[in-house]
Amino acid sequence: MGYFIWHEGDTWKLRWTTMGQRRHFTGHVTAEDGELKSLKRIDVESELKVIRPGRAPRVAVGPRGRVYRRGGAAPVVVEKKEDRFEKDGDRRINFSTFTDDDIDGFDFKVDKNVTALRFMLEINGKALPRFIETGRNNQHPPGVPFVVKLR
Repeated sequence: MGYFIWHEGDTWKLRWTTMGQRRHFTGHVTAEDGELKSLKRIDVESELKVIRPGRAPRVAVGPRGRVYRRGGAAPVVVEKKEDRFEKDGDRRINFSTFTDDDIDGFDFKVDKNVTALRFMLEINGKALPRFIETGRNNQHPPGVPFVVKLR
């Protein structure tokens, strides 16, 4: 569970996930001395996001050897209206999403003038640096908010 941050060239990737319990992921990313460009959410569904897949009915055998059919479960979905991703001017991205047993996040690009990115990330309203991993070595920041220097 937590946040994962890395970049591939000039494209930065911010993802978050949880292990079964519904959690509220909120935060913002701010660019220093430049602009953030091309915000793109990774969720490709246009209206609904599947949180937990359904389970088909199945045949079961009881303790006395009787065969019976056990019911399944419908998928759990959340409407996208509940989630918010937005650019606030050219230097800041704000987000607020609910995630349960799923992965979510977004990609964004930075222009050549950006010298640093400031991340403010919370889970259920709390800053939890131990649940944030950055870069290829999955390092935890010392605190939240934290700054990633690009130059």
